[in-house]
Amino acid sequence: MIITLVLLFLFGGFLPLQAAQADFGARLFGKFQAKACTQCHDFFETNPPGLLAASHKGRSPRTCVTCHTSKVTGFTHADDWFARPGLYTSAMSSTTVCETIKNDMHAQFKNESLSAREMEKHLLEDPRVLWAIESATSNSGRLPGGKTETGLVAGGLAQWKKDVREWIKGGMSCQ
Repeated sequence: MIITLVLLFLFGGFLPLQAAQADFGARLFGKFQAKACTQCHDFFETNPPGLLAASHKGRSPRTCVTCHTSKVTGFTHADDWFARPGLYTSAMSSTTVCETIKNDMHAQFKNESLSAREMEKHLLEDPRVLWAIESATSNSGRLPGGKTETGLVAGGLAQWKKDVREWIKGGMSCQ
Protein backbone atom coordinates (compact mmCIF):
# COMPACT_ATOMS: atom_id res chain seq x y z
CA MET A 1 0.00 0.00 0.00
CA ILE A 2 2.76 2.43 0.92
CA ILE A 3 4.67 1.56 -2.26
CA THR A 4 1.55 2.19 -4.33
CA LEU A 5 1.04 5.59 -2.68
CA VAL A 6 4.68 6.54 -3.22
CA LEU A 7 4.50 5.51 -6.87
CA LEU A 8 1.26 7.46 -7.38
CA PHE A 9 2.82 10.50 -5.73
CA LEU A 10 5.98 10.28 -7.81
CA PHE A 11 4.34 9.57 -11.14
CA GLY A 12 1.29 11.72 -10.43
CA GLY A 13 3.57 14.71 -9.87
CA PHE A 14 5.77 13.80 -12.83
CA LEU A 15 3.06 13.49 -15.49
CA PRO A 16 1.93 17.14 -15.36
CA LEU A 17 5.58 18.17 -15.61
CA GLN A 18 5.98 16.09 -18.77
CA ALA A 19 2.84 17.59 -20.27
CA ALA A 20 4.09 21.12 -19.56
CA GLN A 21 7.39 20.32 -21.23
CA ALA A 22 5.61 19.16 -24.38
CA ASP A 23 3.23 22.13 -24.52
CA PHE A 24 3.39 24.16 -27.76
CA GLY A 25 2.65 27.44 -26.00
CA ALA A 26 5.33 27.04 -23.38
CA ARG A 27 8.09 25.57 -25.53
CA LEU A 28 7.59 26.57 -29.19
CA PHE A 29 5.23 29.52 -29.59
CA GLY A 30 7.84 32.15 -28.74
CA LYS A 31 10.24 30.61 -31.23
CA PHE A 32 7.58 30.72 -33.94
CA GLN A 33 7.31 34.46 -33.29
CA ALA A 34 10.98 35.10 -34.15
CA LYS A 35 11.40 37.72 -36.87
CA ALA A 36 13.02 35.15 -39.17
CA CYS A 37 9.71 33.24 -39.18
CA THR A 38 7.20 36.08 -39.18
CA GLN A 39 9.11 38.11 -41.78
CA CYS A 40 8.25 35.51 -44.42
CA HIS A 41 4.91 34.26 -43.13
CA ASP A 42 3.59 37.79 -42.54
CA PHE A 43 4.84 38.73 -46.03
CA PHE A 44 1.53 39.99 -47.41
CA GLU A 45 0.10 41.13 -44.10
CA THR A 46 2.85 43.64 -43.29
CA ASN A 47 5.26 45.87 -45.17
CA PRO A 48 8.70 44.33 -44.61
CA PRO A 49 11.46 46.52 -46.04
CA GLY A 50 13.38 45.21 -49.00
CA LEU A 51 16.95 46.03 -49.93
CA LEU A 52 16.05 47.43 -53.34
CA ALA A 53 12.56 48.72 -52.61
CA ALA A 54 10.63 50.29 -49.77
CA SER A 55 8.91 46.95 -49.19
CA HIS A 56 8.35 43.45 -50.56
CA LYS A 57 4.59 44.01 -50.46
CA GLY A 58 2.93 43.28 -53.79
CA ARG A 59 5.95 41.51 -55.24
CA SER A 60 5.47 38.14 -56.85
CA PRO A 61 6.94 35.09 -55.08
CA ARG A 62 8.53 34.27 -58.45
CA THR A 63 10.93 37.16 -57.95
CA CYS A 64 12.32 35.90 -54.61
CA VAL A 65 15.07 33.94 -56.35
CA THR A 66 16.39 37.10 -57.97
CA CYS A 67 17.93 38.22 -54.67
CA HIS A 68 17.61 35.18 -52.40
CA THR A 69 19.88 32.96 -54.50
CA SER A 70 21.27 29.57 -53.52
CA LYS A 71 24.61 31.27 -52.87
CA VAL A 72 22.98 33.53 -50.29
CA THR A 73 20.59 31.08 -48.60
CA GLY A 74 22.57 27.89 -48.99
CA PHE A 75 19.49 26.06 -50.27
CA THR A 76 20.04 23.50 -53.01
CA HIS A 77 17.18 25.07 -54.94
CA ALA A 78 16.80 28.85 -54.69
CA ASP A 79 13.04 28.57 -55.07
CA ASP A 80 12.90 26.79 -51.69
CA TRP A 81 13.28 30.28 -50.24
CA PHE A 82 9.61 31.09 -50.52
CA ALA A 83 7.62 30.51 -47.33
CA ARG A 84 3.87 30.45 -47.77
CA PRO A 85 2.49 33.72 -46.44
CA GLY A 86 -0.62 33.79 -44.35
CA LEU A 87 -0.01 30.38 -42.81
CA TYR A 88 0.18 32.23 -39.56
CA THR A 89 0.85 35.77 -38.51
CA SER A 90 2.55 37.25 -35.51
CA ALA A 91 -0.84 38.46 -34.24
CA MET A 92 -2.20 34.93 -33.68
CA SER A 93 -2.42 33.30 -30.27
CA SER A 94 -0.38 30.25 -29.36
CA THR A 95 -3.35 27.92 -29.77
CA THR A 96 -4.34 29.41 -33.12
CA VAL A 97 -0.78 29.12 -34.49
CA CYS A 98 -0.56 25.48 -33.40
CA GLU A 99 -3.98 24.58 -34.82
CA THR A 100 -3.29 26.41 -38.08
CA ILE A 101 -0.03 24.52 -38.61
CA LYS A 102 -1.73 21.18 -37.97
CA ASN A 103 -4.68 22.11 -40.23
CA ASP A 104 -2.33 23.14 -43.02
CA MET A 105 -0.73 19.71 -43.00
CA HIS A 106 -4.19 18.10 -42.95
CA ALA A 107 -3.44 16.26 -39.72
CA GLN A 108 -7.12 15.50 -39.16
CA PHE A 109 -7.02 13.14 -42.18
CA LYS A 110 -3.90 11.22 -41.09
CA ASN A 111 -3.05 8.86 -38.33
CA GLU A 112 -0.89 10.21 -35.50
CA SER A 113 2.25 8.44 -36.65
CA LEU A 114 2.15 9.92 -40.16
CA SER A 115 1.36 13.40 -38.84
CA ALA A 116 4.26 13.16 -36.40
CA ARG A 117 6.70 12.08 -39.13
CA GLU A 118 5.58 14.86 -41.45
CA MET A 119 5.78 17.50 -38.71
CA GLU A 120 9.23 16.31 -37.68
CA LYS A 121 10.43 16.32 -41.29
CA HIS A 122 9.20 19.87 -41.84
CA LEU A 123 10.40 21.36 -38.55
CA LEU A 124 13.74 19.55 -38.44
CA GLU A 125 14.74 19.21 -42.12
CA ASP A 126 13.05 21.96 -44.16
CA PRO A 127 15.77 24.39 -45.35
CA ARG A 128 13.56 27.42 -44.65
CA VAL A 129 13.04 26.38 -41.05
CA LEU A 130 16.73 25.60 -40.58
CA TRP A 131 17.67 28.97 -42.12
CA ALA A 132 15.64 30.71 -39.40
CA ILE A 133 17.27 28.86 -36.48
CA GLU A 134 20.38 30.33 -34.94
CA SER A 135 23.48 28.38 -36.05
CA ALA A 136 21.44 25.55 -37.63
CA THR A 137 23.30 25.94 -40.92
CA SER A 138 26.32 27.88 -42.09
CA ASN A 139 23.90 30.19 -43.93
CA SER A 140 21.40 30.66 -41.09
CA GLY A 141 20.04 34.18 -41.32
CA ARG A 142 22.02 35.23 -44.40
CA LEU A 143 20.32 37.79 -46.61
CA PRO A 144 21.17 39.41 -49.95
CA GLY A 145 23.77 42.16 -49.92
CA GLY A 146 25.86 40.56 -47.18
CA LYS A 147 23.22 41.34 -44.54
CA THR A 148 21.98 38.95 -41.89
CA GLU A 149 18.64 38.54 -40.16
CA THR A 150 18.92 39.64 -36.56
CA GLY A 151 15.76 37.95 -35.28
CA LEU A 152 16.60 34.25 -35.58
CA VAL A 153 15.13 31.50 -33.41
CA ALA A 154 17.43 31.64 -30.39
CA GLY A 155 18.87 28.62 -28.62
CA GLY A 156 20.38 26.83 -31.58
CA LEU A 157 19.50 23.64 -33.36
CA ALA A 158 19.99 21.28 -30.42
CA GLN A 159 17.43 23.11 -28.27
CA TRP A 160 15.05 23.46 -31.23
CA LYS A 161 15.19 19.71 -31.93
CA LYS A 162 14.64 18.90 -28.26
CA ASP A 163 11.60 21.17 -27.99
CA VAL A 164 10.08 19.99 -31.29
CA ARG A 165 10.57 16.31 -30.50
CA GLU A 166 9.07 16.69 -27.01
CA TRP A 167 6.04 18.47 -28.46
CA ILE A 168 5.57 15.81 -31.15
CA LYS A 169 6.12 12.95 -28.70
CA GLY A 170 3.57 14.58 -26.38
CA GLY A 171 0.92 14.33 -29.12
CA MET A 172 1.31 17.81 -30.69
CA SER A 173 -1.09 19.34 -28.20
CA CYS A 174 -2.18 22.92 -28.87
CA GLN A 175 -3.34 23.53 -25.29
